[in-house]
Amino acid sequence: MPTDSDDDTNVDSSELGTMAASPHALAESAPPKAVGTGAPGDSMAFASGPKLPTSAAEALESSDLPRMRKFHIFGIAAPPGAIILSLVIGGDPLALKLFWLGCTVMSLCNVVLVWMTGSPERWQPRPIRILWCIATMGTIPMLYYFGPFSAVVMILLLGVVFISLGKDRVTALAVTAICIVGHAVISIPQIAGWIPDVGLIPSTFAARVQLATAEILITGFVLSAYALGRWARHTSANALAELERAMRVIGDQQQVLAEARADVAKQARANEGRFTNHVMGDFRLGLVLGRGAMGEVYEAQRSDGHPAAVKLLNARATSTDSLVERFGREMSVAASLESPHIVKVLELSPPDAPVPYIAMERLHGIDLATKLRTEPRLPADELGVLLDHVGRGLEVARVAGVVHRDLKPHNLFFHEGAWKILDFGVSKLAGSEGTLTGEGIVGTPQYMAPEQAVGSHVTHLADVYALGAIAYRCLTGRTPFRGKDLSELVYQVVHQPPQKPSELGRISPGVEAVLAIAMAKDPRRRFPSALAFAQAYSAARRGRAPAVEPPANAWS
Repeated sequence: MPTDSDDDTNVDSSELGTMAASPHALAESAPPKAVGTGAPGDSMAFASGPKLPTSAAEALESSDLPRMRKFHIFGIAAPPGAIILSLVIGGDPLALKLFWLGCTVMSLCNVVLVWMTGSPERWQPRPIRILWCIATMGTIPMLYYFGPFSAVVMILLLGVVFISLGKDRVTALAVTAICIVGHAVISIPQIAGWIPDVGLIPSTFAARVQLATAEILITGFVLSAYALGRWARHTSANALAELERAMRVIGDQQQVLAEARADVAKQARANEGRFTNHVMGDFRLGLVLGRGAMGEVYEAQRSDGHPAAVKLLNARATSTDSLVERFGREMSVAASLESPHIVKVLELSPPDAPVPYIAMERLHGIDLATKLRTEPRLPADELGVLLDHVGRGLEVARVAGVVHRDLKPHNLFFHEGAWKILDFGVSKLAGSEGTLTGEGIVGTPQYMAPEQAVGSHVTHLADVYALGAIAYRCLTGRTPFRGKDLSELVYQVVHQPPQKPSELGRISPGVEAVLAIAMAKDPRRRFPSALAFAQAYSAARRGRAPAVEPPANAWS
């Protein structure tokens, strides 16, 4: 049923109202916690902590850097200590020199690796992979110096387990292969008797069959170390993914709770209106269906028994010329639009009416805002139908030169199998001079286009953005921005990208690209019409990429 779009003014921060004192001041104001030194030329810097992980994969990868860095610091200190120890215990001269060379290589590689793990920007997979392989090769002389069947093999196992816990499986496989091959290169010639065992802990006490068995076991241990590390990584990833899914459900419930509270607050204000049982034109008014800053919407009945909904401009608003002018504009605009997807106007008040009113068809069903409170996410196929119907309705408005300017879930109503657009009450005839910038922002910030938030020229492309924001809400269960107050919310709309949709739900790259185009900060990067957006969404669901390139910085 038609309701006044202005009735959300003081409802909830997730969908703040339609009027604010200064659009430019809100758009340019900094969000809370802005800090600065106060020195000349010092710009304000926003106090923000480190970027928190937004997915299980990011959370797991964020632990790799500090863990690797500590391991590499140990890798710098341990080799020099081993060299000093070798000076005390001695050993075969050639084995000793090879051992020193290997320790030096290991320590130098770890110096570079400590530097590279100092920040995410310096952590490049290919150089790190090469350094790990070289450092692993530096451990092979240890086998020759201490003996291939000594406890030094534990160092190889430790390295394999540690690297296998990381994200890069290729590096883990390479290190594992180097350890197995390196050990075989040292041990097999000694088992065969081709070279002597000069290790500090020689294997001369064992028979060849025993040594061969030990070689097989060591190879198995190295492979088991790799498998253990990968299994631990996989288990951690699954646990974090389960946590992520649980947090997503909690987030959906919080969104529903916030919207339900807004609905309860609205219903608490509902009661009989002062014009209940009065006659306006050809209609007798009944109970109030909704209230807003501009007026009330009553259920009504025409003299022939036909049901209707009648919107009245309240007495307080009639004392403001600008609001009377705005209500008159709504009546003329709404009456000029003919579409099965726009609420039908039945009667306009005459110029001499004591209270300006507009009679519209009575709708029975549910608006999108109410539907999203009981069902946080709209199925992709149902969203396709909604976008198609609303796109067709907005196309009629676009051809007529009308911009809705306050498209949001409350203004989309499902009636007898079709979605209808409600409330062109803050609409503006494209190209007209009768704007409302003197009264502040017109629209709902959560679904408001950036150019509208800063008071710039508004076209049909603002409605394209609003429809994109509605689609984002339907697919992810979240509104694009969640500011603590109106100032922060408008700032985010103008300056910050929303969170990537695929981080909040199972959304294909094609659909994500379509949303990025529809919600582009620059109007010139959006689809040319809401109908084109609806068609692109339908094509993306069939696997076809959009013809327009999405903005590179569309998501946070």
